[in-house]
Amino acid sequence: MARTLSVDLNRDRIHAVEAEPSPFETDESFAVELENHGRASHVHVHLDDALSRVASLDEGNRYVTKNGTEVVPVSVDQDGVGPVDGVLEVVTGYGAERVEIPVHVLEPVTPRVVDVDESLGEVHRRAEPDPLGERLRPAAPAGIAVVGLVCTVLAVLFSSDLVAVGVAVLAVVCAGGAWWTLD
Repeated sequence: MARTLSVDLNRDRIHAVEAEPSPFETDESFAVELENHGRASHVHVHLDDALSRVASLDEGNRYVTKNGTEVVPVSVDQDGVGPVDGVLEVVTGYGAERVEIPVHVLEPVTPRVVDVDESLGEVHRRAEPDPLGERLRPAAPAGIAVVGLVCTVLAVLFSSDLVAVGVAVLAVVCAGGAWWTLD
C-alpha cells in the first residue's frame, strides 16, 4: 500500500500543482511529499470533512523553499470506522491554484485473535499400549519361522529338494525381517 502521496509544485509554471497517484489509496498513516521545482512557495494542505473523520494534520500551512522538499505527515486512525472516501486539497498561490486528490482510506486489517486457555500448557500422555498386542509382538518372528518350517517339510514331502531349500530360505528371510521391524 502506498505510504507517500507525491505533489509537484511549480513544475510547468508558477503556482502549478500536480499530484500522483490520484486517486490515493491507503490503509494507514501516510505522508504528503511537496516537491518544489521552482520558486519558493506557500502551500496549504487541507482535509475535507469526510477525511477529517479518520485523518489529521499537525500543520497544514507549509513554506517550501526554492527547489526544496517538505513532508507533511497525515495520521490515520479509523478506530472502528469503516472505509472512508474523502478529498485532500493542496492549495498554492494564496488560493490561485489548487488540486483536489481523492483519498480512499481502506478498512484496516484486523489481526486474527486466537483464544488460548490453560489446556495449552498441559502435557498429554500417549495412550497406553495394547497389552495383548505387546505380548504377541515378540512372537511374530517365531510364528513366521514355524510357518516356514511347516512349508519346508511339506515341500520336501511333495516336491523336490530344491523347492524345499527355497522355501526354507524364504522363511528365514521373512522371520529376520519381522524381527528387524520390531526394533
